[in-house]
Amino acid sequence: MTYFGKGIYTLSAAAKILRMNPNKMRRWIKSYTYYKNMECRSSKPLFKTEFEYDPDDVIISFLDLTELLFINAFIEDGISLQKIRKAAITASSLLKTSHPFAIRKMFTDGKSIFAEIAQKEKDTSLLDLINKQYQFEKIIEPLLYKRIDFDKHDYAEKWWPLGKKENIVLDPSRNMGQPILNKYNIRTELIYELYKSKHSINEISEWYELDKDSINAAINFEKDLVA
Repeated sequence: MTYFGKGIYTLSAAAKILRMNPNKMRRWIKSYTYYKNMECRSSKPLFKTEFEYDPDDVIISFLDLTELLFINAFIEDGISLQKIRKAAITASSLLKTSHPFAIRKMFTDGKSIFAEIAQKEKDTSLLDLINKQYQFEKIIEPLLYKRIDFDKHDYAEKWWPLGKKENIVLDPSRNMGQPILNKYNIRTELIYELYKSKHSINEISEWYELDKDSINAAINFEKDLVA
């Protein structure tokens, strides 16, 4: 299997970038068992990851990371995991993809998840994936969509975690999808490691020909990830 252009993240690295609990992420992307009312039950993955993996060494792609980003956002918006699972199954079939939440066509109003469905030429409506009912109310796109670039097939292509006005991006076609300074194609983690090693901002600027604002942005971004 090729990883080129797909981005590659260990579970711990992805959890750090997404600011999520890695154990929670593991449960979402692989099956697990639990006990309820003295009965052993199992829970299936919320979606199928792009890469095959060893249970002790989970690696995920940029699309997987984006899927987790939206699932977490939906949960924080008050949507239950049960509804998300139900919506994911419907959306996967409807959109013919294993990563429905990484597609531009997904919406949320804080209660249920929507997919944009073409009804007539030049006309669309929103299908409630939970209740199977058409909704015509105006749905405001989540803020997340304003921070993501999509390709011609409507799949997530780049993620700007601080917004598109900032210089930091995750692009699976560059540096294996790790956070980089877009203008310079250099990893924010490298800059931060140099800074922690007592190298001054002036030194880093001279060595890599970076402007100081970008260096400070990279340092602050990495600081926030470990806070």
